Amino acid sequence: MMRKVSIAYALKEKNRVAGRLAKARQLVNRENSTDKRNPSVVDVRSVYNDSKKLRDRLVAIKTTISVANQPIVGKIVELAEVKSEISYLNSLDVKEGVFESSVYGDKVRVTEITAVVTKKEVLDTVDALQRRADQLQDELDAFNASTKVEIEVD
Repeated sequence: MMRKVSIAYALKEKNRVAGRLAKARQLVNRENSTDKRNPSVVDVRSVYNDSKKLRDRLVAIKTTISVANQPIVGKIVELAEVKSEISYLNSLDVKEGVFESSVYGDKVRVTEITAVVTKKEVLDTVDALQRRADQLQDELDAFNASTKVEIEVD
């Protein structure tokens, strides 16, 4: 049955359909080839056919969401890149200082490490990027809650 829903609801439905599709595919994978003397208790053909319908439904939902998101696609892309930058910066080695390490035998090696991009710079940048990500997410959430699309729901 087709129903007019918010994009937020359509996204939840997309996730539900994707989960059902994944489970159906796992079941088909597990039960498809069995010993003839010990047949599966699952109707694999039916589950396989259902999985194709779920796939088609998932494509339809994703397409509908994608078309509806055209006015904010720039914000969606920016949010993804901001999150990627946060992840990158959080993994950046910003170690600085004088370090001693053992080398062969009793020898000690002293190394002075310096970072071009400092820990303070990374923390400040991540903080600013996180604020931007929160702002973008709030804008996307508002759009998703107020924009209606028509999708097939159970």
